[in-house]
Amino acid sequence: MLSLRSFLCSSSTLSRFASDERGMTLPMLALTFLSVMGFVGTSVDIARLQLVQSRLSFSLDAAGLAAGSTMSTSNLNDELAKYMTANFPENYMGATTPSISAQVSDDNMVIDLAATTTMPTTFMNVFGISQMTLSAASQVTRTASGLELVLALDNTGSMAGSKLTALKSASTSLVNILYGSKTTVPNLWIGLVPFSQTVNIGTSRTSWIDQANFATLIWGPTTWGGCVDARELNNRDKIDDPPTVQTYKAYYSPSTDNRPYPYNTYTYTSVNKWVTSRYSDGTPKTYASITSTRGPNTYCPQVMTPMTSNKTTILSAINSMVAVGNTHTNLGALWGWNMLSPRWRGLWGGEMDTNSLPLDYGTKHMNKALILLTDGENTMSSTIFTAYGYLSDGRLGTTSSSAAVTALDSRMSTVCTTMKSAGIYIYTIALGNPGTNIQNKLKACASAENYYFNSPSSADLEGVFNQIADSLSSLRVSQ
Repeated sequence: MLSLRSFLCSSSTLSRFASDERGMTLPMLALTFLSVMGFVGTSVDIARLQLVQSRLSFSLDAAGLAAGSTMSTSNLNDELAKYMTANFPENYMGATTPSISAQVSDDNMVIDLAATTTMPTTFMNVFGISQMTLSAASQVTRTASGLELVLALDNTGSMAGSKLTALKSASTSLVNILYGSKTTVPNLWIGLVPFSQTVNIGTSRTSWIDQANFATLIWGPTTWGGCVDARELNNRDKIDDPPTVQTYKAYYSPSTDNRPYPYNTYTYTSVNKWVTSRYSDGTPKTYASITSTRGPNTYCPQVMTPMTSNKTTILSAINSMVAVGNTHTNLGALWGWNMLSPRWRGLWGGEMDTNSLPLDYGTKHMNKALILLTDGENTMSSTIFTAYGYLSDGRLGTTSSSAAVTALDSRMSTVCTTMKSAGIYIYTIALGNPGTNIQNKLKACASAENYYFNSPSSADLEGVFNQIADSLSSLRVSQ
């Protein structure tokens, strides 16, 4: 039998249990635990979301920059997909392969990009959210600003026909890519140096010429065509000394392109002919007509075009190129350098003087670049007059044709090396498989391995110039 004392003790215990709030701790603790786990799980999913979002944005920017830099030579959508795949790993955090789209402006200068992907959730499934969609947007602007560019292009006789036609077309394509639909682009300047066995500075630049020597020259019915000799004394055909340091001698061919023994000096007459030989009594035996390939201005190429901001001006100059003469690639490189060298500032006139060009090396947000193209080896022979005179004159330190070519190659290499050390980017092009020697020289001249291009045929040339145009187009993520 339960005693009263025992009953009272039992009743008191029951009463305390019934009134004790500690009995709610376990269910409340369970509810709290579930809530905390839900929030932790959501935080984990959100953290994964942020990682995927960041990776998607980065990959879109990278794809846009990489694809935009080759859009002139490849399919934009294919390139975007390729670079997105390379930068966004497959099944990254469980996300699907992103879809990507692009909208290109009418002038090909602005690319608007968008990408989307979906990511499965883990803990958020508890709340009925099984996946999340993420998106990213970017804009890549192709700009042609901040560039001084000179095209030093082979205009020798071997370029006649399909080669010159292809060169004009490819150069035009490059200019159009850089300018887009605009006639001028801020801080974009392009010059042209057509070269053969000499270069043409233009007949207006008489202040660059040795006037004492010029006064002794007989031009007959013609006038000076604007070409100049090389300044081989004191190695000035290897350095960028301006004419204020030493003037140039006017290029003056004394004979036809077949100089007969014993190398007679011909006399130009008052008509459009000159005496090629005389009878014993001194009377003229035969005459030869003065032409672009015979006479004082033999094989003098088209005049150089100083750097201009106007697309129409440079395209017109490119279209006017004519193939004449032999090959001194070193002079093409040298005169390209002269046009880019700050030491020549204030000498070119026109737009260059108005805009204080060329700018100093290393000017912020500006680059200097040269494109050097040739289709053949350097040449020097006993029958062709060049900026170094005749081979027999020994102005290259030799009367051996092979040794003279070696000397010209060496001069080109020196010019290229000095330009690169000054920060000028050099692109070189060998057109039509011109030979192992000159190809190796052009490779060595280029700023890097991928700055040298071999164009085996004229048909390949436009693709080469488009690749260079893409390389020259400065890219930035603008939005």
